[in-house]
Amino acid sequence: MDSARNDTDTAKQSLLLNVSRPAALRNLLSAFQRLRLEVQFIIIASFVVVALMIALAIWTTNRLEKTVFNSVGSLGAAYLQTFVAPLISEEDIKRGVLPPFVEDKLKQLLGTSALGQHVHELKIWGPDGSLMYATSGKEIEEEVVFDELERALAGEIVVSRTMIEKHEYTGDEQRGMYIEVYAPLVRNEAGKVLLVGEFYERPDFLVGELSTAWRETISIVLLVSVPMLALLFLIVRSGSLLIDRQHAAIRHSLGRALELSNQNRRLRGAAETARLEAGKLNEMILDQIGTDLHDGPVQLLTLLKLRLSDMAAQPAGGQSAAPVRRQDIDKLVSTVTTALEELRNISTDLVLPELDDMSLSDTIQLAVRRHVDVIGREIDVVGLIASQTVDPHLNICVYRFIQEALMNSERHAPGNRQHLRYGTRHNRLFITVADVGAAPSTTALLRSAGRTGLGTITQKRRIRAFGGRMRTIRRANGTVVTAVLPLDHSGGSFDRQ
Repeated sequence: MDSARNDTDTAKQSLLLNVSRPAALRNLLSAFQRLRLEVQFIIIASFVVVALMIALAIWTTNRLEKTVFNSVGSLGAAYLQTFVAPLISEEDIKRGVLPPFVEDKLKQLLGTSALGQHVHELKIWGPDGSLMYATSGKEIEEEVVFDELERALAGEIVVSRTMIEKHEYTGDEQRGMYIEVYAPLVRNEAGKVLLVGEFYERPDFLVGELSTAWRETISIVLLVSVPMLALLFLIVRSGSLLIDRQHAAIRHSLGRALELSNQNRRLRGAAETARLEAGKLNEMILDQIGTDLHDGPVQLLTLLKLRLSDMAAQPAGGQSAAPVRRQDIDKLVSTVTTALEELRNISTDLVLPELDDMSLSDTIQLAVRRHVDVIGREIDVVGLIASQTVDPHLNICVYRFIQEALMNSERHAPGNRQHLRYGTRHNRLFITVADVGAAPSTTALLRSAGRTGLGTITQKRRIRAFGGRMRTIRRANGTVVTAVLPLDHSGGSFDRQ
């Protein structure tokens, strides 16, 4: 039970470590990305330089080690050929054993000569892998021709280290990591190698040379890298500061552009509101003009009409003057009556009904109903608007368009049947007023050309100012007038006020 619980805890801990490692790496990467550009550069460049410095030092050390090995091998082979080979005779080679006096001379050679200052032990190998002589007196249990021995028998000088096991070593030989050299020792007249000499050289001088080479390589790389990194750091820092200034300028420009965009949006809203208010003010002025005409000149003319009517009812002073006076008074009364009718019509056209609280459908129906009350004939009306949104500015525009279109149709083609179609599609209002029957007569067009032109121009300007468009099509059997108005333009602009 305890072992299973321990295994479970160990698995949980390893799982937590595996989960936390990616998170730690992500946090480290995020922290690195938040650093300034020159700091990121100096960190990465330092890692690269350190890696190159270590690689160069290792490469230099390996090259130096190979060079020293070659030098040691050549020098050792020369020592063996000079001092050891003359001591061995052909009889000794045939017997496979050195005489005692030769062994004594070899021991003295290693103790007193220059070779003995570096050589730790000397071994002589036969071509069959037998150990003919060893300074330590150690014998091998199995005769094996290993690779280094085979290469030396072929005439090659082989240099290696005792840390790589090739045959039986003593513990001191493996711990000391000596440099071992295999070199041809004795050759016959044909040049064939009969004996191979092996000696172990102490690595003290090699280790010293390698340490010196390592330190000198590191120092040279540092002396070259530090000024180079400092110069590159200054260059990158200058570029980073330039980028920071450009970012600041871009952020300032972006803020300025956003501010100008907001200001333009506010100005557009104010202009739209001013346009709508101007239209509303225009309608108020027209309403006031109509009211003033009705309450002023119309009232005076009405009073004049009544007084003239009273004068016409009274008997004249003489018999001969009575018909003439009555005839003049009748003409005056007729003229005043005509003027009153014209003023009332003008006042009726100028004064708008209350449209502020009406929907579009109610506004259209009211305009049609007012026209029917004036002309006394029905109009064919077909349409549907689902939305009941109230927009007084749009109501005024729609009311004036229908009023003008129906009045032009009645004026230019009084006998035609009038039709009105309306509806919404794609957030736009479509209104079409058409008369069907005969084309407008040339006389009617010429008689009211001025007024028709002024009314049409006024309607187009009103609808264009509202963001819509108007089109008139004249056909052989009548005229079609169409208006398209956006449903969201006016209301949206008005709401932004």
